[in-house]
Amino acid sequence: MDVGGWLRSLGLDRYEQSFRDNRIDADVLPHLTADDLRDVGVSAVGDRRRILAAIGALAAGAPRPDLSAPKPSAAPRTKAADIAAERRPITVMFCDLVGSTSIAARMDAEDWRNLVGAYLDAASEVVTGLGGHMPKRLGDGLMALFGYPAAQENDAERAVRAALAIHLALAELNTRTDWSSAPKLSARIGVATGTVVVDATGEVFGEAPNVAARVQAAAEPGTVLVTGAVQRQTAGLFVVEDRGAHELRGMPVPIALFRIVRASGGGRRGSGRIPTPLIGREEELRLLERPWSRVLGGAGQFVQIVGEPGIGKSRLLEAFRERLAGAPHTWIEWTTSQLLQNTPLHPIVEWGRQRFGGSEVPAERRLADLEGALAQVRLDPAEQAPLIAPLVEIPLPPERALALPPDELRRRQLTAMTALHLAGAHSQPVVLAVEDLHWADPTTLDLVGSLAERGSEAPMLIVATARPEFRAPWPTRSHHHGIFLAPLDRADVRRMTGEIAAGQTLSEHVIDAVAERTGGVPLFVEEVTRLLLERGDEGGQTIPPTLQQSLAARLDRLGDAREVAQIGAALGREFGYPLLRDVAGIGDPALQAALDRLTEADILLVDGVAPQATYVRQVAQAGQVGDVAVHGENRVGDNQAAGRACRLAWAW
Repeated sequence: MDVGGWLRSLGLDRYEQSFRDNRIDADVLPHLTADDLRDVGVSAVGDRRRILAAIGALAAGAPRPDLSAPKPSAAPRTKAADIAAERRPITVMFCDLVGSTSIAARMDAEDWRNLVGAYLDAASEVVTGLGGHMPKRLGDGLMALFGYPAAQENDAERAVRAALAIHLALAELNTRTDWSSAPKLSARIGVATGTVVVDATGEVFGEAPNVAARVQAAAEPGTVLVTGAVQRQTAGLFVVEDRGAHELRGMPVPIALFRIVRASGGGRRGSGRIPTPLIGREEELRLLERPWSRVLGGAGQFVQIVGEPGIGKSRLLEAFRERLAGAPHTWIEWTTSQLLQNTPLHPIVEWGRQRFGGSEVPAERRLADLEGALAQVRLDPAEQAPLIAPLVEIPLPPERALALPPDELRRRQLTAMTALHLAGAHSQPVVLAVEDLHWADPTTLDLVGSLAERGSEAPMLIVATARPEFRAPWPTRSHHHGIFLAPLDRADVRRMTGEIAAGQTLSEHVIDAVAERTGGVPLFVEEVTRLLLERGDEGGQTIPPTLQQSLAARLDRLGDAREVAQIGAALGREFGYPLLRDVAGIGDPALQAALDRLTEADILLVDGVAPQATYVRQVAQAGQVGDVAVHGENRVGDNQAAGRACRLAWAW
């Protein structure tokens, strides 16, 4: 059976190359699971269900599809679905073995094949585990894409972490072959980001892959080099070494390169940036100061700051911390990670490394530091240290390790960690800032819930940021409060634009355009204004590079409604149902389901009932899925450019 032909018969030929790369043949096909399909890049739920249903039909003995017959028309198909390519921002990682030609010449061909295969398998596992896609292996090298076929907001971070993990995997492989005569392998890795066009076969067209290949060639053995664009998107997450501007073959201008030394182990993305002006949040700051005054009176409080990405949750926290600079208090910060949602208590581990020292500090000194901290808050070090030390990765002497059932041990550990923070608050008021609660692992949520429940017992202010879709798993108490951040109004956008411009003159027309296009989202206001200052009026028609990944991720999360959003964006800020139906070529049930999803996501407002309905894009979402500027850069050069723009142009 030809698996490629089988996929084509289902209208899913875009996954053919991925199936081939992962060696999925007719024998493997019946054993695939939904997780397997997700690992090989089938990100859409609908596509996974179609494939699994077709596999079930094969297992039940259903007749094989006639590949010469027309494709089945059971599922509605849009005119846009016939388009062969789409424009999207991606991050590209190139990895190549060092000195492979000379190594291969010294080895038996079969031994060399096995060694390279082990390296490529390990690298592939790393890439797919971090959400990357490998369209091709290049002999003893590989190219990995992050942001295709589905975008994530942190694709650049995923790519860099994958690069570091590949070096670690190579070191482990070298250790396993230490006993043999096999040579030690080393790799160079380069990472670049940019906007490309990806066609239906997975071929990538654009500058980013070429830049990544050139950056890889400039890297030293065993190192990771990234471009300045990647560094800007991951600032604060990694320790880097500035390598200056390099002239790379084929590139018209020198490109700034940075060597990734290691993960920083703390902080958050963008933490090294100059804070944006805090505009229009005076009332929200007062709302934070009120519970703080209650904390100073001895009554603990819990505050959850809720808002969309880019609305200024972290910036509000920074401003609040600045307000407290002169007041005696302890500031504790737990930062969650989208990549580590399955790693129990990761934020607490990172806090422990900063508080008690990392692996570079002798274990005995770290343990003594922990015991001293416990004694200062009048907790028994002999009882509590063996419970807390493993949570912050402090090694214990074997005789002090606790032999308890896992569930009982974890329950007692969380109780001990709660007691430590409450006791510390009795010594000095504490602010516990929990960033991105929506990405917290379940065990961290249990700990935060315990503190939120008992927080009124001590002078502790817990401030957590979260997106609107997050629902706390603990009950609301009288000492719990919520702050909901709305987009800035036009007057505040004007003030913020003026602050960022810092004396440089922007016309009234340009400032009004910024307010209109950004929907009052502070991050978007900042990035669009900076782009205007760098590029002039041309910048007003371009999506800032720092926002492209976030916008792409939001579009991809729309699922099947994504194409409808793009087509509607091309039609204008307001459009009628009949026109959208004619352009999209989608049946009424499927089109209505997509429009319902867009209205539920606050992307569209609806006036009337289909088929007479009129749809208007939410001004507050203009920076997220707003106007599509159909310029030449958004076209794939042929006579169908206008139609393809509906598919290829990013929402702006």
